[in-house]
Amino acid sequence: MDTRTPHPSTARPPRHTARWAVAAALWSLLYVASKVQYALADRLGVTGGPAVPADSYTGFGPGGVAAAQWANTGVGLAVALLFLLAALPVARRVPRWLSLPPLGAVALMALAGAVGMVYRDLAEGSGGTVFGLYCLVWAVLSAKVLVGLARARG
Repeated sequence: MDTRTPHPSTARPPRHTARWAVAAALWSLLYVASKVQYALADRLGVTGGPAVPADSYTGFGPGGVAAAQWANTGVGLAVALLFLLAALPVARRVPRWLSLPPLGAVALMALAGAVGMVYRDLAEGSGGTVFGLYCLVWAVLSAKVLVGLARARG
């Protein structure tokens, strides 16, 4: 029985971490789909998010709302791609200082979204608990990938 540790450049991310990464990527695509829908409708907001007051549109010129939503779509796609890359064998070759901060940022932003949306809805009745709970799941998935990759690298 070979008990040697595989060289980091040939080792794969642990199977469970890769699965969490794929789940997080797929979960991210739900956000992307919502942003595409809102961009096409030229609407502010997100599915399950708080109601957006009409005066929120005043700061946008013609096509500005759609452009902002398309930019958010791009961010969501970048996050999904980040998670998909974390599921690949190449993830083990990327230095920790380069890969873990973006994953940590996604986890923290999703957690902040969860807390902010749920708190605001409870405090003001703004709506948004559904998106807050979505963000909570996103934060947990992100943290699972982050911790899995951090542990895999020893």
